[in-house]
Amino acid sequence: MPQIYDTILGEYIKNPWARWLSLDDLALRDMDYKMISYDEVTGRKKLNFKDVDLQSASIYSAEDVYITWELYKKQEKDNIVSNKVLIDIEIPLVDVLKDMEITWVKIDRDKLKWIWILLESEITKLEKEIYSLAWEEFNIKSPSQVAKILFEKLQLKSGKKTKTWFSVDSEVLEELAKNHEIARKLIDYRTYTKLLSNYVEWLLAELDDNDLIHTNYNQTIASTGRLSSTNPNLQNIPTWKGISWEIRNAFIPLNNDEVIMAFDYSQVEVRVLAIMSWDQNLLNAFKNNIDIHYNTAKFIFWKDDISKNKRKVAKSVNFWVIYWISAFWLSKMIDASIADCKKYIDKFYENYPQVREFFDAVVDNCKKTWYVETMFWRRRLIPWINDSNRIIAEAAKREAINMPIQWTAADIIKLAMIKIDKFIKSNKMNSKLIMQVHDELVFTVKKSEKEKLEKEVKNIMESVLVDKPIKLIVDVWHWKSWGEAK
Repeated sequence: MPQIYDTILGEYIKNPWARWLSLDDLALRDMDYKMISYDEVTGRKKLNFKDVDLQSASIYSAEDVYITWELYKKQEKDNIVSNKVLIDIEIPLVDVLKDMEITWVKIDRDKLKWIWILLESEITKLEKEIYSLAWEEFNIKSPSQVAKILFEKLQLKSGKKTKTWFSVDSEVLEELAKNHEIARKLIDYRTYTKLLSNYVEWLLAELDDNDLIHTNYNQTIASTGRLSSTNPNLQNIPTWKGISWEIRNAFIPLNNDEVIMAFDYSQVEVRVLAIMSWDQNLLNAFKNNIDIHYNTAKFIFWKDDISKNKRKVAKSVNFWVIYWISAFWLSKMIDASIADCKKYIDKFYENYPQVREFFDAVVDNCKKTWYVETMFWRRRLIPWINDSNRIIAEAAKREAINMPIQWTAADIIKLAMIKIDKFIKSNKMNSKLIMQVHDELVFTVKKSEKEKLEKEVKNIMESVLVDKPIKLIVDVWHWKSWGEAK
């Protein structure tokens, strides 16, 4: 038995697709027992828990302990307690995440305020330009009023309708923007207002008196096996260039004698696909340091002279094929015809034939066993892959194909975090891991420790997988803010 144990993590290992893993939910499901809720004991949070009467607080607390113990005994009988993924990855990660949450992240308040002013100025400018193009003022935030302007007054054509009116969602506006300036400005307006309210104002509201921000990292929420960040979600900070990138520049070191250092896995999911499928063309491209997106572009376009746009298309194909995407949905992603997208996908499999063989084998095995596994033996049950409903079965097929790759990538960065934490603590370093964002780890690093930490962390991250035909590659940046580090 491990020194610490978490029944919620145990349940997640057993049922990673389940969305409701609270103690209350598990007690009701597994023991047919309804627990006293926090809302009940605090009068719907009207009371602080310390003000709850002793008898009610005691019963509430004792119930938590008892149900947790009963769940542990049940998981012990189900052989979950000794699960290797739980013991080697999820439970050791708890301590790493605890330290990250305690450390907090520092924000440049003045920088955020400057971005606020800049965004408000751009929004005001866009409002005037949109009114000028519409020949009248209207509520730009109202979909019905926008639709009325575009499709009644300006007589623009739209092929998409809701039950009651014309749609003005992002897909419609992107199509209209190819020929109409007002649609492009509406897109920019929505982007800037979202940046202002969802990120700048939100981050400023979360700052404490020391300009520090706290997030909670969750191990049992994301359906991809990855960590998620909530209250606030620091993994959702925009990556687009321009004004949005300035938000990342507001993330700064904790102290003046530190820098921000970011370590980012390069094309980790495509590398995992190459390793798991043993496709020789994919493996050889990585072994010879060939740009994998350029390589795929040569295959699908049948030419050596590859433009940036064609490389971008190939990059999308490389990424989305992992999700078993159809030609229809790929056409939506890259703004190409369905016929062209079918050709791109066919060419991908033609030139990476063992990838298709690997996918077929995964699906066939899942139909027999009802589960798929990662490189680290993390298992996910998908019994509905044999469902008679074709839609359900196809969705299960996509899950089965994607899970071994995406969840292996998720486990790789988790294992790296555990090993890095041990390295920092064993060397009594003052640098700290402050954020995990998808395939990226962000540190606040003492300048005196920069060289050593950069070398060792990069080595740890690239060495998570051993005895494989290709290596993982990590890119490293460092500067005085998160944005400038990239």
